[in-house]
Amino acid sequence: MRVTLTFDNGPDPVGTPAVLDALSDRGIPAVFFVVGAKVKKHPDLVSRISAAGHTLGNHTWSHSSPLGDVTEPGVARAEIDRTQDVIEESRTARRLFRPVGGDPGAVIDHRLLNDEAMKTLTDGGYTMALWNVVPRDWELPDSWLEGAIDACRAVDHAVVVLHDGHPAGMALLPTFLDALGEENAEFRTDFPSSCTPVVKGVPRPESAALVTADPHPYLHSSTMKEQP
Repeated sequence: MRVTLTFDNGPDPVGTPAVLDALSDRGIPAVFFVVGAKVKKHPDLVSRISAAGHTLGNHTWSHSSPLGDVTEPGVARAEIDRTQDVIEESRTARRLFRPVGGDPGAVIDHRLLNDEAMKTLTDGGYTMALWNVVPRDWELPDSWLEGAIDACRAVDHAVVVLHDGHPAGMALLPTFLDALGEENAEFRTDFPSSCTPVVKGVPRPESAALVTADPHPYLHSSTMKEQP
């Protein structure tokens, strides 16, 4: 069983330290997809993630909406590039980008990107990293464990999306990690080709299905609720 653990929507002053401690206790590497505005607020936590040897990735500045829903020019590019700039202020990071999933949370479809977002990824040499195991820890903080283990067993290389930005669900993380260890999981920080529709700025043919052809009216990010 190959497993790439990813943690989204942080850094969070409660959730991120708890996740880092659980990973450190077991010597497990992970990828943290951080929200730019939270990086600006908690740079010490981002430094701790980096110092522990984990990989940092870009999860937009505000995490307010799938970028395929954005129609105002310049907004999608700023959501990506502004976050990358703040990540790279004090450390070198792989240019990994994870889009905001569609409602009802973590849905992969045409809402992930608009044309401007795709051009930003290609111009900037980004690799886009998706997911194939969604335990819904933000929605089921006390009961996501068994479903997550079963989902990891069902794929050749699991890319698990959990949320240090939703700390209630992280109470089960140590048990989850130990259960994967009992399955002899190989913990990695790379991504299978099925989860990387853009690699170092080069789109795969299947990436076209992730770009909206009929964008919804733009809603300013300050009026939108953060999505898981």
